[in-house]
Amino acid sequence: MKATELLLPTLSFLLSSTVIQAGEEVARLLKEYGQIKTVTCQIRRTKSGETGKMRFLSRVYWAKDDKIHAEGIAPFKRRTIADGKRLYQYVDGSPKGFSRTIGELSKPMLISLRFVPGTAMDHLLRLVDTKESVLPPKGEAVKRTGIETEKNYVVLSFDAQDRLVSIEFFKTSAMKTLNGAYQYRDFSEMIPGVWVPQTHEVVVQSPKMNFKEVVKVDRFIANKPVPESLFIASRFFDKDIDFVDDFAKILPE
Repeated sequence: MKATELLLPTLSFLLSSTVIQAGEEVARLLKEYGQIKTVTCQIRRTKSGETGKMRFLSRVYWAKDDKIHAEGIAPFKRRTIADGKRLYQYVDGSPKGFSRTIGELSKPMLISLRFVPGTAMDHLLRLVDTKESVLPPKGEAVKRTGIETEKNYVVLSFDAQDRLVSIEFFKTSAMKTLNGAYQYRDFSEMIPGVWVPQTHEVVVQSPKMNFKEVVKVDRFIANKPVPESLFIASRFFDKDIDFVDDFAKILPE
């Protein structure tokens, strides 16, 4: 999430909040999601913004230990494969593909590779080792947690079943300017005690970007064997594709 700089919390907020163990809720959620070892699912995204509406469709096969096979079907064909040691990505029609060893990937790319598909884990991994504060309940949220980061003030909201129902990104701890919000609903208990939202509603509003997005997670299967052959890049990429280690090298000169 990109946002403007974070200002210091107001005194009124400091007086009304209670500091709890650092990372308590984030750690709990990550531990729950961590029980999911493999995923097969289909993801449909509808994104609306200043340039109009776009629809995306992809199939995802994921396994812990840095393995993924994501096939983008629409609006263009793109395939990403990681075999635990190296990641490959190619968009049909591109002059070159992208490839790096897992250890050389940027932090955002590592998070994209390691978060459990269909969950809010991609945001939570960015909140590891942060201090949390208890906030008063609001609306349908029976519990809320505030987290101050370098760029945002993040609020996690939970329902009566302790499920994460929203993540909000504010400019400051005064919570007057909302830069973005992720709402989660239509939960299914994919394995005992682990709830995965099948609908994600996203609103992002900042000086750099404004858009809305609805994500639908279908055909979600957890902890069932995923064929290892899906993670062998040579089975899916043409041998003549030239893979380079920098996206800037893919663009034609």
